[in-house]
Amino acid sequence: MYICRKRASEVNMDNQNTEERFSLDCMEQSGVSISGFSDEILLNILTHVPSHDLVLSVGRVCRKLKTLSLDKSLTNHVRLSKEYLASDDAVKQVTKELASEIQTLSMSGCYWLSGSTIDQLIRCKGLVKLDLTGCRLTSVRLSKILSSLRALRSLAIDINTGFDSNQLSTESKATLSQVSELKQTLYTPSYGVVPCCTNLERLLLYFEIYDVTREGASVCCQLMVGQSSILHYQSLQVFYARLAPGDVNQTLMNLYLAVFSVRVPEHLRVFVISVPGNSSWPAAKNFLEAMATTGVLEALQLPKTWVDKSALQHVLRHSVPSHLNFSRCPSFGNQVVHSVLDRVKDPGTWST
Repeated sequence: MYICRKRASEVNMDNQNTEERFSLDCMEQSGVSISGFSDEILLNILTHVPSHDLVLSVGRVCRKLKTLSLDKSLTNHVRLSKEYLASDDAVKQVTKELASEIQTLSMSGCYWLSGSTIDQLIRCKGLVKLDLTGCRLTSVRLSKILSSLRALRSLAIDINTGFDSNQLSTESKATLSQVSELKQTLYTPSYGVVPCCTNLERLLLYFEIYDVTREGASVCCQLMVGQSSILHYQSLQVFYARLAPGDVNQTLMNLYLAVFSVRVPEHLRVFVISVPGNSSWPAAKNFLEAMATTGVLEALQLPKTWVDKSALQHVLRHSVPSHLNFSRCPSFGNQVVHSVLDRVKDPGTWST
């Protein structure tokens, strides 16, 4: 019986080998092979391959794929987000082999990667854009990474409980001072790294703070006021804020907006606020009147309780934004709508 089984298995192996040889012969006869595709087609295909597979697997298939897998169009822009099969060792290998090539790196949502893996980013000296939202990031770890990334211009991070800007080194603050774009998600009341970013042009804020902790204690929204908490908006062009429900989020946002009540940045062209429910900002009217003097407004979205009809009309007399949202504002009658429509022919981008 054993001999019969063995022979049967040998027959199956022979049949499998025959089928493989037949398939290869057919591919060769039809001219279908990797070498038959142009580099452009192969590069387009490789853009859909996970970054860690490009480094660890694809490059080992053949010499041509090894060369293509190192093409700058693939190695300059690395996206590890949602690559759940990318282990710590795989990501460390990627950062090691592509350290001198990577210019933009997204690790958004890579919650499974250890802190020691995140630390390997210090190898990537040429990074210009970095997204670490959802990663295991402490203020000490962030300081260490930023100290090595002097070319960085765009940063996305989370600010969690325990973050302390006083733990940022002088070198890391020097890097932050050159950052022009910042996306900051707040899970605890804090200014985060905004006070260190003295040349911000684009600021995107996401407020995700609960009013009550897991233990049932109320969250306090008191921030230290001092030189280290001064927000520098003088170069700001885009301000975007999205809030989750809760009083703490609204209170904290008002602290971020306090600078605008004193001075509106000269080149501010986009001001978008998304707030659930009712909220208030006492300086909203003065802000709109100040925006009217700049005449460069491209997008404006405010909560319905913020907008004053006369102030908005004053803005529209000087500039008409390509995006204007004042939804659910009962104080606006046909007078405001008609004043807008009279000045432009295509109102399709507006919400009333």
